[in-house]
Amino acid sequence: MRLFKMKFKHLQALMIATFFISCQSDTAGSKDPATDSTHSTQVSSTDSSILVIPGKSIGTISIKQDMQLVSQALGEPDAGDAAMGKAWGIWYDTDSADQQRTEMAIYSSYKDSSMTSHDVKQIRTTAKRFKTEAGLGVGSTYADFKNAYPDLALEAQYSNQSSPDTIKVYDSKQKGISVEFIGNTSTAITVHEIGKAANETYFTYNPDLKKIVP
Repeated sequence: MRLFKMKFKHLQALMIATFFISCQSDTAGSKDPATDSTHSTQVSSTDSSILVIPGKSIGTISIKQDMQLVSQALGEPDAGDAAMGKAWGIWYDTDSADQQRTEMAIYSSYKDSSMTSHDVKQIRTTAKRFKTEAGLGVGSTYADFKNAYPDLALEAQYSNQSSPDTIKVYDSKQKGISVEFIGNTSTAITVHEIGKAANETYFTYNPDLKKIVP
Protein backbone atom coordinates (compact mmCIF):
# COMPACT_ATOMS: atom_id res chain seq x y z
CA MET A 1 0.00 0.00 0.00
CA ARG A 2 2.82 2.42 0.93
CA LEU A 3 4.53 1.60 -2.40
CA PHE A 4 1.32 2.42 -4.26
CA LYS A 5 1.04 5.80 -2.49
CA MET A 6 4.64 6.63 -3.37
CA LYS A 7 4.07 5.73 -7.01
CA PHE A 8 0.88 7.81 -7.06
CA LYS A 9 2.72 10.86 -5.68
CA HIS A 10 5.44 10.46 -8.33
CA LEU A 11 2.75 10.21 -11.00
CA GLN A 12 1.09 13.37 -9.70
CA ALA A 13 4.40 15.26 -9.78
CA LEU A 14 5.06 14.09 -13.32
CA MET A 15 1.60 15.19 -14.46
CA ILE A 16 2.00 18.64 -12.87
CA ALA A 17 5.42 19.14 -14.48
CA THR A 18 4.08 18.07 -17.86
CA PHE A 19 1.17 20.54 -17.48
CA PHE A 20 3.47 23.51 -16.79
CA ILE A 21 5.81 22.61 -19.66
CA SER A 22 2.79 22.38 -21.99
CA CYS A 23 1.53 25.80 -20.86
CA GLN A 24 4.93 27.42 -21.44
CA SER A 25 5.15 25.86 -24.89
CA ASP A 26 1.67 27.16 -25.85
CA THR A 27 2.54 30.66 -24.62
CA ALA A 28 5.76 30.76 -26.63
CA GLY A 29 3.94 29.66 -29.78
CA SER A 30 1.18 32.30 -29.54
CA LYS A 31 2.99 35.61 -29.01
CA ASP A 32 0.95 38.79 -29.40
CA PRO A 33 2.01 40.43 -32.72
CA ALA A 34 1.86 43.80 -30.98
CA THR A 35 4.63 42.82 -28.56
CA ASP A 36 6.48 40.15 -30.53
CA SER A 37 9.89 41.55 -31.50
CA THR A 38 9.74 39.73 -34.84
CA HIS A 39 6.80 41.96 -35.76
CA SER A 40 7.81 45.20 -34.06
CA THR A 41 11.11 45.40 -35.94
CA GLN A 42 9.46 45.22 -39.35
CA VAL A 43 9.25 48.50 -41.28
CA SER A 44 5.68 49.26 -42.30
CA SER A 45 4.80 51.13 -45.49
CA THR A 46 2.35 53.11 -43.35
CA ASP A 47 5.21 54.80 -41.47
CA SER A 48 4.25 58.48 -41.73
CA SER A 49 7.80 59.53 -42.63
CA ILE A 50 7.69 57.52 -45.88
CA LEU A 51 3.95 57.43 -46.56
CA VAL A 52 2.42 58.77 -49.78
CA ILE A 53 -1.14 60.00 -49.29
CA PRO A 54 -2.73 61.01 -52.62
CA GLY A 55 -4.08 64.56 -52.57
CA LYS A 56 -2.41 65.24 -49.22
CA SER A 57 1.26 64.50 -48.65
CA ILE A 58 4.53 62.72 -49.30
CA GLY A 59 6.37 61.95 -46.09
CA THR A 60 6.41 65.00 -43.86
CA ILE A 61 5.60 67.48 -46.64
CA SER A 62 1.93 68.31 -47.17
CA ILE A 63 -0.19 70.09 -49.75
CA LYS A 64 -0.93 73.68 -48.61
CA GLN A 65 1.96 73.58 -46.13
CA ASP A 66 3.63 76.95 -45.71
CA MET A 67 6.93 77.08 -47.57
CA GLN A 68 8.70 78.58 -44.58
CA LEU A 69 7.96 75.36 -42.69
CA VAL A 70 9.22 73.35 -45.67
CA SER A 71 12.47 75.29 -45.64
CA GLN A 72 12.85 74.66 -41.92
CA ALA A 73 12.40 70.93 -42.49
CA LEU A 74 14.47 70.47 -45.67
CA GLY A 75 16.82 73.46 -45.69
CA GLU A 76 17.52 75.50 -48.79
CA PRO A 77 16.81 73.72 -52.11
CA ASP A 78 19.71 72.46 -54.21
CA ALA A 79 18.12 73.74 -57.44
CA GLY A 80 14.95 75.30 -58.70
CA ASP A 81 13.21 77.85 -60.85
CA ALA A 82 10.90 80.75 -60.02
CA ALA A 83 8.82 83.32 -61.89
CA MET A 84 5.59 85.26 -61.44
CA GLY A 85 5.09 84.15 -57.86
CA LYS A 86 5.44 80.46 -58.74
CA ALA A 87 8.44 78.25 -58.02
CA TRP A 88 9.93 74.77 -58.11
CA GLY A 89 12.37 73.88 -55.37
CA ILE A 90 14.45 70.70 -55.79
CA TRP A 91 16.24 68.79 -53.02
CA TYR A 92 18.67 65.99 -53.89
CA ASP A 93 19.29 62.90 -51.81
CA THR A 94 20.72 59.37 -52.19
CA ASP A 95 18.51 56.31 -52.13
CA SER A 96 19.94 53.83 -49.63
CA ALA A 97 18.57 50.90 -51.66
CA ASP A 98 20.66 51.40 -54.80
CA GLN A 99 22.78 54.47 -54.01
CA GLN A 100 21.15 56.41 -56.84
CA ARG A 101 20.55 60.15 -56.59
CA THR A 102 16.91 60.98 -55.93
CA GLU A 103 14.88 64.17 -56.07
CA MET A 104 12.22 65.76 -53.94
CA ALA A 105 10.67 68.60 -55.94
CA ILE A 106 8.08 70.97 -54.52
CA TYR A 107 5.95 73.34 -56.53
CA SER A 108 4.61 76.38 -54.71
CA SER A 109 2.72 79.58 -55.43
CA TYR A 110 1.08 82.40 -53.52
CA LYS A 111 -1.14 81.18 -50.73
CA ASP A 112 -3.85 83.79 -51.32
CA SER A 113 -4.56 87.16 -52.91
CA SER A 114 -2.48 88.98 -50.28
CA MET A 115 0.62 87.59 -52.06
CA THR A 116 2.62 87.61 -48.84
CA SER A 117 3.43 83.92 -48.49
CA HIS A 118 3.71 80.73 -50.52
CA ASP A 119 2.32 77.27 -49.88
CA VAL A 120 2.80 73.82 -51.41
CA LYS A 121 0.76 72.92 -54.48
CA GLN A 122 2.59 69.78 -55.68
CA ILE A 123 5.15 67.35 -54.27
CA ARG A 124 7.19 65.12 -56.57
CA THR A 125 9.63 62.37 -55.60
CA THR A 126 11.84 59.84 -57.37
CA ALA A 127 12.86 58.07 -54.14
CA LYS A 128 11.85 54.42 -53.78
CA ARG A 129 11.43 54.61 -50.01
CA PHE A 130 8.18 56.58 -50.28
CA LYS A 131 5.16 54.27 -50.58
CA THR A 132 1.39 54.47 -50.59
CA GLU A 133 -0.51 52.57 -47.92
CA ALA A 134 -0.85 49.74 -50.45
CA GLY A 135 2.93 49.67 -50.93
CA LEU A 136 3.05 51.39 -54.34
CA GLY A 137 5.96 53.62 -55.23
CA VAL A 138 8.78 54.24 -57.67
CA GLY A 139 9.49 50.90 -59.33
CA SER A 140 5.89 49.67 -59.24
CA THR A 141 4.23 48.76 -62.55
CA TYR A 142 1.48 50.51 -64.47
CA ALA A 143 -0.87 47.60 -63.72
CA ASP A 144 -0.23 48.04 -59.99
CA PHE A 145 -1.22 51.71 -60.07
CA LYS A 146 -4.14 51.20 -62.46
CA ASN A 147 -5.56 48.56 -60.15
CA ALA A 148 -5.33 50.94 -57.19
CA TYR A 149 -6.54 54.03 -59.08
CA PRO A 150 -8.97 52.96 -61.85
CA ASP A 151 -9.41 56.54 -63.12
CA LEU A 152 -5.66 56.82 -63.84
CA ALA A 153 -5.45 58.29 -67.35
CA LEU A 154 -2.70 59.34 -69.71
CA GLU A 155 -2.28 63.08 -69.25
CA ALA A 156 0.81 63.88 -71.28
CA GLN A 157 3.98 62.54 -72.89
CA TYR A 158 7.40 64.16 -72.85
CA SER A 159 10.66 63.63 -74.66
CA ASN A 160 13.92 64.26 -72.85
CA GLN A 161 16.81 65.94 -74.65
CA SER A 162 19.31 64.09 -72.50
CA SER A 163 17.68 60.66 -72.91
CA PRO A 164 15.98 58.66 -75.69
CA ASP A 165 13.24 57.58 -73.28
CA THR A 166 9.68 58.86 -73.53
CA ILE A 167 8.11 59.83 -70.23
CA LYS A 168 4.40 59.12 -69.93
CA VAL A 169 2.46 60.92 -67.21
CA TYR A 170 -0.69 59.25 -65.90
CA ASP A 171 -2.93 61.17 -63.53
CA SER A 172 -5.75 60.43 -61.12
CA LYS A 173 -7.48 63.78 -60.65
CA GLN A 174 -10.05 62.23 -58.33
CA LYS A 175 -7.38 61.07 -55.87
CA GLY A 176 -4.69 63.69 -56.44
CA ILE A 177 -1.80 61.50 -57.56
CA SER A 178 0.22 61.49 -60.77
CA VAL A 179 2.71 58.83 -61.83
CA GLU A 180 5.49 59.02 -64.42
CA PHE A 181 6.42 55.92 -66.38
CA ILE A 182 9.27 54.92 -68.64
CA GLY A 183 8.06 51.77 -70.29
CA ASN A 184 6.04 49.84 -67.72
CA THR A 185 7.94 51.05 -64.65
CA SER A 186 7.12 54.08 -62.54
CA THR A 187 9.97 56.55 -62.17
CA ALA A 188 8.36 59.35 -60.15
CA ILE A 189 5.25 60.12 -58.13
CA THR A 190 3.57 63.49 -57.75
CA VAL A 191 0.93 64.32 -55.16
CA HIS A 192 -1.23 67.30 -56.06
CA GLU A 193 -4.47 68.99 -55.13
CA ILE A 194 -7.55 66.88 -55.82
CA GLY A 195 -9.35 67.94 -58.99
CA LYS A 196 -6.31 69.64 -60.52
CA ALA A 197 -4.16 67.97 -63.17
CA ALA A 198 -0.47 67.61 -62.33
CA ASN A 199 0.70 68.62 -65.81
CA GLU A 200 -0.77 72.11 -65.46
CA THR A 201 2.63 73.11 -64.06
CA TYR A 202 4.72 70.08 -65.05
CA PHE A 203 6.44 71.80 -68.00
CA THR A 204 8.13 74.32 -65.68
CA TYR A 205 9.88 71.57 -63.71
CA ASN A 206 12.57 70.66 -66.23
CA PRO A 207 13.39 72.74 -69.33
CA ASP A 208 14.90 69.63 -71.01
CA LEU A 209 11.46 68.05 -71.18
CA LYS A 210 9.49 68.75 -74.33
CA LYS A 211 5.81 67.91 -74.52
CA ILE A 212 4.90 65.52 -77.31
CA VAL A 213 1.88 66.91 -79.13
CA PRO A 214 -0.47 64.16 -80.45
